[in-house]
Amino acid sequence: MFSSHFFEAALLMKTKILLCLSTVSLLAVSDITFANDVKVYGRVHAGLQFSDTGDDDETSIKSYASRMGLKGKAKVNDGLDVFFKYEFEVNPVDNDKDGKSGDNITARSQYVGVKGKYGEVLVGRNDTPVKKSQGKVDLMNDFTSDNKALFAGDNRLGDTIQYTSPSLNHMKFIVSYIAEDNSKQDGETGLSMAGVYGDSKLKKTSIYASIARDTKVAGRDITRFVVQGKLGDATIGGLYQQSEKVDSDDSVDSFVVSASYKLPNSYKLLAQYQDSDGAEGKLEDSGNSTSVGVEKKLSKQARMYLWYSKFSLDNTPDQDHMALTLRYDF
Repeated sequence: MFSSHFFEAALLMKTKILLCLSTVSLLAVSDITFANDVKVYGRVHAGLQFSDTGDDDETSIKSYASRMGLKGKAKVNDGLDVFFKYEFEVNPVDNDKDGKSGDNITARSQYVGVKGKYGEVLVGRNDTPVKKSQGKVDLMNDFTSDNKALFAGDNRLGDTIQYTSPSLNHMKFIVSYIAEDNSKQDGETGLSMAGVYGDSKLKKTSIYASIARDTKVAGRDITRFVVQGKLGDATIGGLYQQSEKVDSDDSVDSFVVSASYKLPNSYKLLAQYQDSDGAEGKLEDSGNSTSVGVEKKLSKQARMYLWYSKFSLDNTPDQDHMALTLRYDF
């Protein structure tokens, strides 16, 4: 019995080694085309988090939307390129009750498309224009107090055809058609669109603004307004949206205000407040959250965060969350 298990383990290990060597050899042989056309990228973001949900408290290791992907493009002619992205969320700290790896790989944006002087068209799974329209205004993005905790509208859907216009004087338009299978409602297709001005990173322009609309997307109609601007070392932004379920007149108003301030030695202070008067987000409750934090940039690729968030909810116990995290982009 022992020798049989030992032989199987040895054979499995040998197979894995041969696969790794084969992959390395393949990359070495095709390094010209692979390096020129395809880029491997990703983010590992994890930390130690303390959470008090009112009914229970725990200290745990969490991943904050760690991801890995491939993206690339190929020139068809002087005016047209083909491009693709294949991205997955990877949870490096997720385990099941037996301590084994759980379902720690999920799909993110995955699509193929063409791009030319008249804009770009892609087909596949991608963030809706409403989700994209928020830019960088959500300073707690990927953390517990990400605006999707209390908001609807942050959708990434498959069966999508999306068109993005060329930028003209820093203005562009994005339109997505979501087929029935992924509009998350029977017998209906969805439409999401946004008009965007400026650079969301505030490097090319000092102001970013957008207006976006979902019609029959994930069971809701949503209108969203975003504005963010830079004043010296400070960045201030806000998001307002009105949402209502399809075939309903009951609307939910939600908003976010955020501010950051750069300090010497690559530190940045973060503050954010969000409020929603309806139970639409991940927490399925109305209420508000207040968050403060500090970001320390360690290098071009690495940074650390220390943040605290408090949720004051209307129908469930209040929550407190605090974490120290490390992020590395490659």
